[in-house]
Amino acid sequence: MKEDFLASFIGSKERAQLLRVFVFNPSEVLALSGIVKRSGISAKAASRELKSLEKLGIVKRGKAFAITLANGTKRMVQGKQKEDMWTLNNDFNQLRPVSAFIHETSPVKYNNIVGALRGGGKISAVILSGAFMGDPTRPADLIVAADPLHERKLESAIRKLEPQFGREIRFAAFSTPEFRYRITIQDRLMRDTLDFPHLVLLDRTRLL
Repeated sequence: MKEDFLASFIGSKERAQLLRVFVFNPSEVLALSGIVKRSGISAKAASRELKSLEKLGIVKRGKAFAITLANGTKRMVQGKQKEDMWTLNNDFNQLRPVSAFIHETSPVKYNNIVGALRGGGKISAVILSGAFMGDPTRPADLIVAADPLHERKLESAIRKLEPQFGREIRFAAFSTPEFRYRITIQDRLMRDTLDFPHLVLLDRTRLL
């Protein structure tokens, strides 16, 4: 894994991870527990950095927020027992350049994902979809085929990737024969992935 330039530049790995959580999930409203899970840092560090980012105006805090869903409808998001919730401050004056900088300095490039997943078996196919393509309405963010498939090791590898992307990665994993079958019959998951924007990182099956 290459050096995390953003963390080195701002002098804080925790702040870098927190910034990615919010910039990569601009419409998300998160409680502290969700922020800790996505960032991979401690609750103490997250609380400290949240205060700093709020002071800078990058994030905002509240008991509830109105959010716009992918289909254009709006709903209120409120924490349990009116706990503090956090979201990106879209009114922050420098949001556009800050967001561009954070995206450009992400330590994980998509091609590195394949290497990170190798512990899950002999990987034969990797497809990025969903949130990676800016469309969270797709059924999965990541589809993996491997033979043999070591599901627990694969899931562990994916969870380790999540803090570097600042979000939960929804994935589907199949043995190579099952993947071939699903492609052949064009099941719903494959149609809802391949008929929309996606990125094939690896295809040893020669079916994609």
